[in-house]
Amino acid sequence: MRLEDLVLRAIVFIAGAVVMVVELAGGRAITALYGSSAVVWGGVIGVVLTALSSGYWIGGRLSDRFDPRKVVIAMALVGGIYVTALPTVTALASSVFRFELLEERIGSVLSASIVTGVPSLLLGAVVPAAVKQIGQGRQELGTVSGNVYALSTLGSIAGTFGTTFFLLQYLEVNSIFLLSGLTLSAIGLVGAVRHPGMLKAGAIAVVLSVLVTSPSFLVCTSAYIGDVKYVGDSAYSRIVVVERAGTRLLYINGLLHSGMVIGVPDSLPFAYTRLFVLGPLINGKTRNATALFIGGGGFSGPKFFASHYPGMRIVAVEVDEKVVEVARRFFHLDEFSDRIEVVVMDGRRYLMVTDAVFDVVVLDAYSKNYIPFHLATSEFFGLLRSRVREGGVVVSNVIASLAGPTSAILWAYVRTLTQHFPHVLIVPVSSGDPYDVQNVIVVASDAPLPDTRTLLDRASTDPVASQLGLEGPISRAFVPSHDLSQFPLLTDGYSPIENLMNPVTMSRFGERYTTGLGSPSLCA
Repeated sequence: MRLEDLVLRAIVFIAGAVVMVVELAGGRAITALYGSSAVVWGGVIGVVLTALSSGYWIGGRLSDRFDPRKVVIAMALVGGIYVTALPTVTALASSVFRFELLEERIGSVLSASIVTGVPSLLLGAVVPAAVKQIGQGRQELGTVSGNVYALSTLGSIAGTFGTTFFLLQYLEVNSIFLLSGLTLSAIGLVGAVRHPGMLKAGAIAVVLSVLVTSPSFLVCTSAYIGDVKYVGDSAYSRIVVVERAGTRLLYINGLLHSGMVIGVPDSLPFAYTRLFVLGPLINGKTRNATALFIGGGGFSGPKFFASHYPGMRIVAVEVDEKVVEVARRFFHLDEFSDRIEVVVMDGRRYLMVTDAVFDVVVLDAYSKNYIPFHLATSEFFGLLRSRVREGGVVVSNVIASLAGPTSAILWAYVRTLTQHFPHVLIVPVSSGDPYDVQNVIVVASDAPLPDTRTLLDRASTDPVASQLGLEGPISRAFVPSHDLSQFPLLTDGYSPIENLMNPVTMSRFGERYTTGLGSPSLCA
């Protein structure tokens, strides 16, 4: 086989790999704005497939009009240059189009068109042109076509496993773009060696793409107000740690998840986290009691419980190992290692494998943009019920309003929860306006819950709760009395959670999210 043909096949393989690298890494960037829901990933996948289909058509037409070898090389070079420049392209596009203000479906598709669609179209054009070039003068065109498409698909398989198992584990998204783009550009330049004009133009363009990309690594952190201490990617999310006004903040996929007053590891700077103490306040169990937190983040709740309830056994489950590492490094989690058992596992999976039962469970795994559907179904709450003692209390944090379209997710959640925990109390954290999107604490139990007056009396005399200023939220607490049958019952088989979340995603953030973040960008 001639060297030129080997290079051609290498381009096909690498182009196939880069398509999947861009889809997965680009999808990660997009989920920073819209959450990791089925709607968002469906938009990303749909755009990639549409772009590939268009690329196949364009590549076929171009290879019939021009030298197919040059078409392959040109598409590889242009595609590689675009991927190299993706950090800059996405940052600029985000600031111009303000993707975060768009409806989830429109925004995710538009974002994906720029981040994943353009390179997929360019690289899709490689395959038919390669078939035309390799198949020239050969009778077995079907075999040639099958071999080229198989080689491209093998590249995509390598790109899929390589990105998910390795690249996203060790590199930031922008670094992945740069590495992928330069690799593709390099093999394109090798193919252009016998075409001096194309080689020179390609080399200049590659250098320019690197130069314009380098400053963009600063753009990703400039969206955050304060001193950025850490930026990293995990298998699940982009993680950023920022210090501002004496507080250390943890952002996950562009949303503020935890905070800590610097020098006070067990501090609770955000009001909603102080209401976690409603669990032990209601059931009166602290010594020889057990508490489970599903969702770790900066581990604010578990650290506070460990400091203020010395007789309590605490388990904190966090699915993202990198988040745990960041909490140990920046949020003093290690100082509580003798009091908090940290489990790196999906929350539902943990409930399936553990035999432990708990007096208090805190569900803090939901964000404004994303609720993992499997942690909010009737089957999940049924499993949770089997791990909660009689009279135990479940405290959930849901971002929603109390009325209007942005309340549908809350009431669907409550309807589903009450299938297994029939007694529920709703505690709006920051506002009495029913149309305000805010943190809403949902307290649930199999046993009757105390009324508001009783809770206020307990909070005023309890040595822990009395220091937290809970009078305002508790005074707004109420038992839902309206008909919830108009809202869907969420199950493993049917959970339209993305549709229910969409009005919330499009609305203004509540108090938990309005500090520390400027305008999120696709690179954040």
